[in-house]
Amino acid sequence: MNRGSAGTKIIVLGLIIFLAAVPWYFIISRNLDSFFSDEPPPAPTIPVIEPDNRPPEIEVPHEPTPSPSPSPTPEVIHDPDDDDDEPEEKVFNVKTANPDLYKELNDAVSGYDAIAVSLVLFDSETDKYFTYEYGYADAEERRPVDTDTKFRAASLSKLTTVICAMVLVDKNMIDLDTDISIYLGYEVKNTNFPGSAITMRMLMQHTSSIFDSGAFQLSRDRNSSESVRFLLERGSSFRRNQPGTNFEYTNFGFSVIGAICENVSGKSLDTLAREILFEPLDIDAAYVPSKMNDTENIAVLYNDRHAVTRDVKAQLDIEESEILGHDLHLAQGNLTISMIDYARILSMLGNNGILNGVRILSSESVRAINRADVEGAAYEQGLGTRFSVGSFMPGEGFYWHTGSAYGVYAQYLYSTAQGSSRGVAVVTTGATTDRETNGMVGICTELSAIIWKEIFLSTDEDENDPDEGIDED
Repeated sequence: MNRGSAGTKIIVLGLIIFLAAVPWYFIISRNLDSFFSDEPPPAPTIPVIEPDNRPPEIEVPHEPTPSPSPSPTPEVIHDPDDDDDEPEEKVFNVKTANPDLYKELNDAVSGYDAIAVSLVLFDSETDKYFTYEYGYADAEERRPVDTDTKFRAASLSKLTTVICAMVLVDKNMIDLDTDISIYLGYEVKNTNFPGSAITMRMLMQHTSSIFDSGAFQLSRDRNSSESVRFLLERGSSFRRNQPGTNFEYTNFGFSVIGAICENVSGKSLDTLAREILFEPLDIDAAYVPSKMNDTENIAVLYNDRHAVTRDVKAQLDIEESEILGHDLHLAQGNLTISMIDYARILSMLGNNGILNGVRILSSESVRAINRADVEGAAYEQGLGTRFSVGSFMPGEGFYWHTGSAYGVYAQYLYSTAQGSSRGVAVVTTGATTDRETNGMVGICTELSAIIWKEIFLSTDEDENDPDEGIDED
């Protein structure tokens, strides 16, 4: 009986020791696994708060321009599945690839007395680029334009600014329909309609009621006290239109977009654009030209009297504001880029946000950019793009925008009607030109029509008639 009692005690004691040891085993084992793992510990799950349709109540801080949210660099996703059957990029110079087309383009340019022209036609399905250059990047130095010559692209800058903003939308750092006061850190209201919020979507569609006031037009000196906040808080930069109702093209509205991108990301617009757009696509471009890798091949800007309006030094002297969210004159017009690199950006948009296996934008953001549903001046307005139907693109609607400043005339257009993207980017300096009835630039439209007809329309005809276009001895 005593032996049995002793045995029972031993068994009970062993069971107690076992039960006490088990939790410690798992605790130690789990910590050791974590210590020796190459993977970082999982991040805590943060609930996503969907924005209310109504503008939130705003507490306006007294300190200037705080950063309202964390600013991680937006991630560029490389999807290996997107590499399958992807064509290798091919660049053809029209001068050697098609001498007859080269002569036709030269004849057209001579009618506009241009000093410089750079044009690129692209086809994202075949990844082919056709380049055309004319004249001099620097007429005094007799430095010719080449494929990599970089031009101040004027309002073609607006599209890349929109792309930067939409990357932040993809990262849930910006909502298109939230009051922009949240992102700027101070209240922005049209005092004629204090109950109406102004949103990022309105800014991109030019319906925000913000316009280019005289103070904005005169504020060319970035070292002055004028800033985005200064002009917004003055209240003189608003029309008597309710936000979201009337279309009015505005450069200042895109300065506000740039300020929002800087505040939300915690980076200057130039740095942000290079990190999330230019560098992932191997593009050498910048809103601040001195930050490009190649600063030796920048085009001098000339007006239609062939006088210099901006030499290379003046362009390289441009600086960004030291205060995030303050700069007035980069986002809407100061992008400096070659047309072949700009064509690559257009090809990315036409290819659902992907170029060379690198995804820049979600397909949802690309669709949002191209959703043209605001009546503009003889065109429909999307998020930074316009939509029209062109006479030289039978049956095809196309997205486009123009740029003009300091003697530069520039224009892009692209179509997705054939299931892939194809289009043209062109820039000129020193040209005497006019505007088409829908606002497109005369010289840019004529050159685009010539190369489009030769490369695309003749090819389409050849595919329908195998004998068409074949030379016989």
